[in-house]
Amino acid sequence: MSVGLMDTVCPPSTQFAAYNKITSEKNLLLYPDFGHEGLPGNSDSIFDFLAGL
Repeated sequence: MSVGLMDTVCPPSTQFAAYNKITSEKNLLLYPDFGHEGLPGNSDSIFDFLAGL
């Protein structure tokens, strides 16, 4: 899961609440200087995760 800490559309607090409810294997990527936009390297991280399933 990727979280832009400057996101005003989906505030990080709500994203953290959802993340904490996930009971399966998980990984959190934080982007402190980004909001609700394309996150650099995020697509590659998603692809790597899915390729490992």
